Amino acid sequence: MDETILKLKILVRAESTLLKASARRAAARARLFSIAIGLLMLTVIMVNVAAYEYLSASQGTAMAALIVGGVNGILAIIVIFLATRVKAGPEEDMVRDIRELAITELSSDVDGVKQEFTRMGEDLDKIKSGVSSALGVFKSGGIGVGSAGPVLGLITSMLKKR
Repeated sequence: MDETILKLKILVRAESTLLKASARRAAARARLFSIAIGLLMLTVIMVNVAAYEYLSASQGTAMAALIVGGVNGILAIIVIFLATRVKAGPEEDMVRDIRELAITELSSDVDGVKQEFTRMGEDLDKIKSGVSSALGVFKSGGIGVGSAGPVLGLITSMLKKR
């Protein structure tokens, strides 16, 4: 039973470590997405005004707005691509393997307990049939089950006298 508890502890530890690693990865993605949004806003505010002013003199207002918007979009796409490239590390893969091993071991332990209960049930059935056949002897000999107590008392008192 101690081995099963140890396996459960390992499983809980593996699950909590996976959860922490997953939370760290989500936090890293959130930081990168936040940076992407911040860069996009900074680009929109500062570079857009400067680029628009510079380009509007030589290209015209419409072409200046188009160029500035295109550059902003490309920068945002690059940062979002970097954010989606964050993957699970080798330690997370190792913890997943440990979790799978613990689940396999616990499954085999549960199967063992299940077989033990089945065997106990079969033993109880054998005991029940043995008791039933013993009580049947009293009935077939003309002795009722209700009178078995006084008969046993009489036998024990006779053995005490000797």
